[in-house]
Amino acid sequence: MSAVQNVEQATQLALDFVKRYYAFVFPVSARKEALRWIVDFDISFFNPRYARVRILAESGTIEDLKVTLGQLL
Repeated sequence: MSAVQNVEQATQLALDFVKRYYAFVFPVSARKEALRWIVDFDISFFNPRYARVRILAESGTIEDLKVTLGQLL
């Protein structure tokens, strides 16, 4: 994988990953913190449910995916 240099690349990479597991995925926010990108998604139709994807900026590797019920992380 290559380095993730901007918010569009980070969002698209995370979106492609989350769509493997959830049918409804809507980007909420994306930001860079230190050496990683953090991208948040709304993944719910009716009940509030959110996903957060962390991506290593240098390599473009997905570090983890966290899903929560209720409020955003």
